[in-house]
Amino acid sequence: MSVLSSVIDNQRMQNIRNEFGRLGDKCYLENAGSALYPEALLTKVNDDLLRNVYLNPHSDKYTKDCIEQIRCTVLNYFNTDQSSYSLIFTSGTTQSLKLIVESFQFHSDDDENGSFIYLRDNHTSVIGLRELAEAKNADIIHISHDNFLNTLKTYKKIEYSEKITNKSNTLLAYPAQSNFNGYKYPIDCVQKLKDGCLNSYLKKQLCGVNCNWYILLDAATFVATSKLDLSSSQPDFVCLSFYKVFGFPSGLGALLVKNTSANVLKQKKYFGGGTVDIVLSSEDFHIKRHTLHERFEDGTLPFLSIIALKHCLSVMSCLIPKVINNDIMDTISHHTYYLAKDLYLQLSELVHSNGTKAVVLYMDSDFTDIKEQGAIVTFNLIREDGSYIGYAEFQHMADLFNISLRTGCFCNSGSCQRHLNVTNKEMKNMHKAGHKCGDEIDIVNGRPTGAVRVSFGFHNTFNDVDKLVSMITRCFVRQQYLKPNRNLVNYNNNNIEIPKTNTITFKEEILSVLNEKNFKNHIPEILNTASKATLSEIAIFPIKSCGAFKIKSGWKIGAKGFEYDREWMIIKENGVCLTQKQNTLMCMISPVVDFTNRCLTLNFKGSVISIPLDISHDDKERSTAPFCQSKVCMDVVKGYDCGDTVADWISNCLGISYLRLIRQASDDNRIQKKNNSGEHNMLSLSNQAQYLLINKATVQWLKNKIRDLTFTDDLDSLTDRFRGNLVIDTAHELIEREWQTVTIGKHQFKVEGPCSRCQMVCIDQKTGEKTVEPLRTISAEFGGKMRFGIYLSYLGPVNGCKDLVLNTNSQVTPYLSDDNISR
Repeated sequence: MSVLSSVIDNQRMQNIRNEFGRLGDKCYLENAGSALYPEALLTKVNDDLLRNVYLNPHSDKYTKDCIEQIRCTVLNYFNTDQSSYSLIFTSGTTQSLKLIVESFQFHSDDDENGSFIYLRDNHTSVIGLRELAEAKNADIIHISHDNFLNTLKTYKKIEYSEKITNKSNTLLAYPAQSNFNGYKYPIDCVQKLKDGCLNSYLKKQLCGVNCNWYILLDAATFVATSKLDLSSSQPDFVCLSFYKVFGFPSGLGALLVKNTSANVLKQKKYFGGGTVDIVLSSEDFHIKRHTLHERFEDGTLPFLSIIALKHCLSVMSCLIPKVINNDIMDTISHHTYYLAKDLYLQLSELVHSNGTKAVVLYMDSDFTDIKEQGAIVTFNLIREDGSYIGYAEFQHMADLFNISLRTGCFCNSGSCQRHLNVTNKEMKNMHKAGHKCGDEIDIVNGRPTGAVRVSFGFHNTFNDVDKLVSMITRCFVRQQYLKPNRNLVNYNNNNIEIPKTNTITFKEEILSVLNEKNFKNHIPEILNTASKATLSEIAIFPIKSCGAFKIKSGWKIGAKGFEYDREWMIIKENGVCLTQKQNTLMCMISPVVDFTNRCLTLNFKGSVISIPLDISHDDKERSTAPFCQSKVCMDVVKGYDCGDTVADWISNCLGISYLRLIRQASDDNRIQKKNNSGEHNMLSLSNQAQYLLINKATVQWLKNKIRDLTFTDDLDSLTDRFRGNLVIDTAHELIEREWQTVTIGKHQFKVEGPCSRCQMVCIDQKTGEKTVEPLRTISAEFGGKMRFGIYLSYLGPVNGCKDLVLNTNSQVTPYLSDDNISR
């Protein structure tokens, strides 16, 4: 049979891919976080804004009419109209959720308590609503995933001869689709829920209780790749964000309110511009507008973003063929579902050479029914010995291969906790151990704190699936990748069937070593010895993330580290610091500090330019440069722009337009945040500390551990990957991990802890080429902890030394405690 390419035909799929040429070789697998906007959408929006004049809708009737037309169009997109639903524009799903609970009347006129019930597997933005509901004295009730589904499945309506009337209002919140793993919760059960199938969970567990049930549906993840048909199922409230569907505009969402349920939203307190018929400033008197959306849309709407929605819908109609059920969203749903299913099947079959499973899947369906599963696959990897590979390590490797995905718990602690089988007590203990939402502490006591999520959009193809699985097998499983021989989709009256996947051998460009037996992860033993050690090399990196300038003799110690070390940085047009993570060619910009001519000379493949070392009066008069605020440099950094000439040179070398070279200002007081000594050391543009020390014996030990035969770095090249300022020679590996302080020559340093490593160590510092090693072996050898080298801060000279120059070949004297610190 023919090879399956997609639910969408090849030619149309190529047209779609052309809309996302800006991706280059990036593989974007984070559609649940945000869809990608096609190029045609921006063109349409830009043309519209250039041809028309849109003004504040409070004063311009034309703009107001356009907004009302789009309001109707959006309702029609969800197969409903203004006779059934009202659409309130918001800033996004979160504001929509807040609006409901802030205005929801839980209590009856007789002051009977109402209830707020939520599924534990909701997004954090839904869980947070309990704080608002509790402030209104509503009963707070949470239901587990299994109990919710089992109750819906087994419920049979019972007619009681005598009903107990409770006029209070109960609000149930649950997701149409889990943002954790794409499981689709039933949305055709609204009537069951309103009939009271969950009455047994109310705190007043009375048979025949007849309270008023209202259903709040979080549709943010669902509508990204599935059709929401409000003609067949009608929840009372629906919340969503448009960037999840179209990728643009961000900061715009909607709250859809069923008109017959609007009367329960009585407790909206705040009123903004445009929401009242009359207001008196000198008296506590106002009357809110009667029309629901006018009453809830405080202030001026983001009218230009709303105008863009018209083009979002039209561009989608042009790009996506109506293959399934003559419907765009049904086509997208099937297309993305089969991509996710293909990944699910491939991951399910991944095993190590010893036969053990390589993947743990965190799914609530087995991809046998598109009505139950969306285009998301969530998992963790495990090593050959059964230990977990942390999601941070996986993220670094994915970044190395230019694959964008999501790691952690995805703001869904309930699902994460359930699938990782972690108790509340264990969650609290993890927090006490230092783990916080969004951090890189991915393993605590051998157990994962999060997972990896892959989610597909209409722009994705099976090539994206293969790129991800190829990366996994190459980096973590170490076996040949078996690329699926996919079969053609069979269409029978729009019912799609896909035969079972067969596999054929596919030889990778670079093969890992196979059949490694009895390989066990362990924490290496640290030798408690302070045998003779010397400082063999000093290196500085004048421009952050660029090449090294190696010192043959000695170098001056400054207030922030070595003189001229990481004193410059390259920033992008948006002011964010550029690093080798984004452009590996940076390592090939080789600097030379020329004291004779008082300049910093830069060389890139024979092209040379120089900039002055001394800041002239004219330089000081320049306006401060845009600050750097990035993941490795969260501080606001003040600096001087080094001018257009060097900026153009760097832009040409790296192939990126509008780059600038910034020099840190002498009065910039950036300080070290995590300092074991409790002191506030000054920092240049380095990441964590003033100095980084690498033990060459440890590098040799690591080199011996690397089993990948394609990795051919010699000892010096491997050492260069770690970009240390201080490289020492010792007789033993790993001894530096126990040091507390160290004296080098006549200067004393405080050890600030190990250096956490990322994918930058996988970049060859001579060529800029990417490799899997050595990060893979570092993680394997240290039980998932990607640490190599130690950070140092300068304490000062010893024995009355007044010379602030550190010389190579100096003796290195480590100490296992800080008792020797000169006070």
